[in-house]
Parts: sequence; C-alpha cells; structure tokens
Amino acid sequence: MLDMVNTLADSFCYGVVFPFFSFLVRILNLFFIQPFVAMHCPLWLHLGLLAVLAAILSFYLRKLLKAEEKAKKFNEVFTEKRRRQKNLQLISEKYSRAALYKATDDELNDYFNTYIAYHYARYVIIYLLPVFLIMAWLNTVFSRDVLVGLFGTPYVYTAPANNFGVKGLSVTGVFLLVYVVSLMAGFYLRPKCAHLIEHKNSCKSLS
Repeated sequence: MLDMVNTLADSFCYGVVFPFFSFLVRILNLFFIQPFVAMHCPLWLHLGLLAVLAAILSFYLRKLLKAEEKAKKFNEVFTEKRRRQKNLQLISEKYSRAALYKATDDELNDYFNTYIAYHYARYVIIYLLPVFLIMAWLNTVFSRDVLVGLFGTPYVYTAPANNFGVKGLSVTGVFLLVYVVSLMAGFYLRPKCAHLIEHKNSCKSLS
C-alpha cells in the first residue's frame, strides 16, 4: 500500500507539478525577463519593477480574499459578543452567572482562535507564498554564477567599504527592499485614493 502511495505521489509530482512549474517559469521568463534583458535594463531597476508588480499582486490578493472586510466583521462580532458577556454581570444568581460566563468565555476563545488561524493563513497566501515563490524564481534566473559573469561579483549592488560587514545587496535584498517599500507606499496611499474617488463620486451625484 505504501509503495502504491509513493508511486502515485511520484507520478503526480513528475507528471503534473514539475511540468506545470516548468511551463510557468518559461512564461514568466518570456514576459518578465527577456524583454527587459533585450532592452538592456539595469538589473536593479528590473528587480525593482518586479518587486512593485509583486506588491500589486499582494494588494490584489488582499482584495480577492476580502481580508479587510473579514477583519472588520470579526471586530464587530467580537465586540458584540464581549458586550453581551458583560451583561451577564446583571444576573444575581452566582452559580448561573459563573456557568454562563464560562460558556461565553469558551465561545469567545474558540471564535478568536478560529479567526486568528484563518487570518494567518490568508496572510501567508497574500504575502509569504508569492514572495517566496518569486524569490526562488529570481534567484534561479539571476543565480550567483550569472551575477559573477555580469558584474564580477555576486551582488546586484556592491556597497562601499564599511565597518558593518555589508558587502552589497543580493537579488533577494533588492527585491525585498523595494517590495516592502512598495507595500508601505500602497497602504499609505490607498486611503487617500479611496477618499478622492469617494469625493469624485459624490460630486458627480450632486451634479
């Protein structure tokens, strides 16, 4: 039985998973690597643009998974449950009050733990999984040997001599730096853009 399971798993991996990712890598290289290489785009700029696209993908996934709506709903429901729990203090009978308080407290803990589990699962899908997959792809395309061949160094940006032991920024370093900055800029600008759109729509409705 175990041999059959291993055979099926190997067949699935080598027959479906690996060919799919190999095809996906070829598509990504065709659209996001070869055009920039043909235009002789600097590697740091190339990585920066890909990081910005990755940040846009993360915001799209946030919207697709309705992360903000679910967080808002959780806060509303949790606050209401806490309010009802506090009302139990009005029950005069001691043992009934204690039993009901424990039951509602267990319910709140279960609700909170369930939300946290799904919350972190969503954030893995939104941020960690795309970033790790993209970095794995980029570090394959722009491997250490490729960088040494291009620049004579394994770093995209070589830092000047310093006392911190920092020799430069790798492919991962450049990508993550721009990705995090792009996310910060996106979170800062989104409320302002939403306010402007709301104001524009209200002006249209008045006219």
